[in-house]
Amino acid sequence: MAGSRSIRYKILTLLVIPLITLVALWVFAAAETTSESFDLLDVTTRYDAIIKPADQLTDALQQEHVLTAEAMALRSESSKAVLARQRGDVDNARDRLKELSSTSAAQDALTPVAKAKYDEMMATLTDLDDARADADDSIETGLIDLVRLNEQISEFADAEQALTSTLTLSDQSLNTQSQSLTLIALSEDYLTRERALAAGVRAVNRDFTPAELQTFWKLATTRRFLFDRGLAQLDPDLRAPFQKFETSTPYGDFQVYETRIMVGQVHADMTLKAWRAVSDQAVTNFRGTLDAVNKTINDRAAPSAVATFLRAGLAGLLGLIAVALSVFISIRTGRSLTRDLGALRATAQDLASVRLPRLMARLKQGEQVDVAAEAPPLQPMAGTEEVRDLALAFNSVQHTAVEAAVEQAVLRESVGGALRNLARRSQSLVQRQLRMLDEMQRGTDDPTRLEELFRLDHLTTRMRRHAEGLIVLSGGSPGRTWRRPVALEDVLQAAVAEVEDYTRVIVYPMPDVSVLGTVVADLIHLFAELVENAAVYSPPKTEVSVRGEIVARGFAVEVEDRGLGLSREEMERVNRRLASPPEFNPADTDRLGLVVAGRLAARHGVHIELRRSPFGGATAIVLLPSALLVGAPALEVAR
Repeated sequence: MAGSRSIRYKILTLLVIPLITLVALWVFAAAETTSESFDLLDVTTRYDAIIKPADQLTDALQQEHVLTAEAMALRSESSKAVLARQRGDVDNARDRLKELSSTSAAQDALTPVAKAKYDEMMATLTDLDDARADADDSIETGLIDLVRLNEQISEFADAEQALTSTLTLSDQSLNTQSQSLTLIALSEDYLTRERALAAGVRAVNRDFTPAELQTFWKLATTRRFLFDRGLAQLDPDLRAPFQKFETSTPYGDFQVYETRIMVGQVHADMTLKAWRAVSDQAVTNFRGTLDAVNKTINDRAAPSAVATFLRAGLAGLLGLIAVALSVFISIRTGRSLTRDLGALRATAQDLASVRLPRLMARLKQGEQVDVAAEAPPLQPMAGTEEVRDLALAFNSVQHTAVEAAVEQAVLRESVGGALRNLARRSQSLVQRQLRMLDEMQRGTDDPTRLEELFRLDHLTTRMRRHAEGLIVLSGGSPGRTWRRPVALEDVLQAAVAEVEDYTRVIVYPMPDVSVLGTVVADLIHLFAELVENAAVYSPPKTEVSVRGEIVARGFAVEVEDRGLGLSREEMERVNRRLASPPEFNPADTDRLGLVVAGRLAARHGVHIELRRSPFGGATAIVLLPSALLVGAPALEVAR
């Protein structure tokens, strides 16, 4: 044919695509390695333009904090004058931070996450003036609130630490050391908060109020935890300066005073002057140690970047060699394939035109065949032929295989669609029947009549659940929805109401936790299937208990029966089906309720597992993930 091309052209065309892909991967790898190097070099920019001036501003704010506390307590003109001078220093440091950090080089060195934290940090500087105004009011009125002062002045330091924690490095070792140093820096800030709080109290030689003592306890215990946690992750060279500081006399004296305050042994000898002398020296030494270790980490980053550049160059050279070698091997392989493809034409035509169609026909008739024997792999042969014949042969094979797969898929989808259609019709009728029953119940006062209507209502509710179960099995989703969160205990009670032997089921009191409205219908159905399974496979007069409690990863609900239980093999088989629900097979009707429960659990990330019950039956443990819950206090603390 006029449009046919040579075998050599086709082979080269096929080989060009993977070669281009290989080159693209090589370029991508080189670019990624180089970007890691630039990331390391950005460390210096971030440190000089943002971290260092922010640390200087934090130091100035820490000093303003303690002077503000003293001025609020003393209310003297001299303390006000000292505070005014310190505020001027803070304003200068604030202006310097704004000037250095707003440059394009500094902003380009920040990731999007770090940029968001930077904006939050700068926003706290606007609140500083409000905090000063509150402090001035306290100085004038004498209404001292050192706890509120601690919260207001510390906003910038907290925001800076949040920014620092986002500045991760591609070098895992350096990143670990940097994050550990962030913890220690936060510990130093907590120490300064202790200094300011105690200075405000001892300035007038009074005792700590309960609120002040509680705040001091929190600051002290948090500081110790952060220091120990950060110190444990530093390498020996970086840890040594902090260990020296930890064993120093000023820090030891500070800890003695700190402990005395915490245990309520504040005597007359702990004057403002004595406290400031001890705490100021501890802060000075702590900050000096931090600055020295910070400089060491930044000095390490530059050689690491150079080494990364060298690795990038070596990787690029090796990649280039690999590409050249691939081109050489591809050409040789293409020539060899050109000789063999002609010989494969006849075999491919026989496979596509005779054997595979016959095999597919037998499969459609339900015959058992040995695929390996009926369609053995093609064996390369010597000779030459045209690409057109070979392409037609393989196209025929592909067409036949795809046609069979499509027919099977269409058949399965048709069956599923028919089942969903029938189930939704039944669901619609049941919903109408439930509404009619509700109207009839509201329209009668006869107790006997109401009892009969209630039994009919309960039966209709179970019919609705079975219709929804068929929808779930056929791949659909029930139509019932809730807009607002619903208490989990109400969800369980609703599930029990859809069970035939609901009188045997006891839902024990549980924590006040709600679930999202979007999952209420599926959870009611899920628990109803588990409760009904427990009731069906246990003696008629035994109890089926439902308990729930908050756990670390969400909320656990236990549905326990007192039946004969399952064998170990049967329980393992059921748990496998719950963990990975199989495709619905109309011929398999064994425990369809558990299959429905497994489908619903997989849809929302719920974990279900059956275990042996101490009473001899089985216990179904359902773990609801935190993402589905609303109003779980323990989970909020964990996050």
